[in-house]
Amino acid sequence: MGKNFHPIVSAVISILFIVVVQSFAAPQPVFRFLLPAFIGYLLIVTWYNYFFLRRIGHYNLWTLLRPLLFLLGWFGVYFIIPNEFWRGVYLLAGLPVIYLLERMLGNSGEQLLFNETLLMAFTGLFTVTALSHYYLLPGTLYLFVIFFLTVLIVRASYELTPQDKAMKWICAVCLGIVITEVFWASSFLPLHYSAIALLIFNVFYCAWTLCYYFLHKHLTPRKIQFHVVLAVLFSVLIVAVTPWRILQ
Repeated sequence: MGKNFHPIVSAVISILFIVVVQSFAAPQPVFRFLLPAFIGYLLIVTWYNYFFLRRIGHYNLWTLLRPLLFLLGWFGVYFIIPNEFWRGVYLLAGLPVIYLLERMLGNSGEQLLFNETLLMAFTGLFTVTALSHYYLLPGTLYLFVIFFLTVLIVRASYELTPQDKAMKWICAVCLGIVITEVFWASSFLPLHYSAIALLIFNVFYCAWTLCYYFLHKHLTPRKIQFHVVLAVLFSVLIVAVTPWRILQ
């Protein structure tokens, strides 16, 4: 399908996300039906995006991967919301977001990439942090998931930067290691998982932004100072307003 039909297909994809999730998750999630249905939805969306990107001449593996990572993160956060009403509000809020990101697929705009990356990182990190709180699986498994997820998000976001592939991979792996270490260290804090997720995302935002400037050769001491100070202030604010609890 060409560009003329893409807005219509984008609207269908965004509406279909709500239909698939709501059909098997209300009033209570039925995962034996929901997960296969959602996986099928992801395969259909990825199949369409693949042919669309090739049709417009913008196909790239990392461009194809970005919508998939975003949908997985958005899907994960849905189940963290405890109230059925707010889960419905969240689904409706995702309608224009999913439409816009799908509608702009293949667009190389810097602001779009910036916002999309932050959404992918926030929803993905929030989901994994919540899972580590509710499901006591081996800690190394969560560390691997955080590392793998961070590397994919960062590598996909740096694809259009004016650097060779080796430098992009080095930055992605280094950021993956940093975020994994922060995730491990923050697990010892007596804080709610939402506060921990915000702290991890705060570090991700600072590190990812500075690396982005570095790859574009726009990194300056003033930018480093500004983003580091901003990250420290937000971290202090998060810790200050979050009730502490005794670890059991």
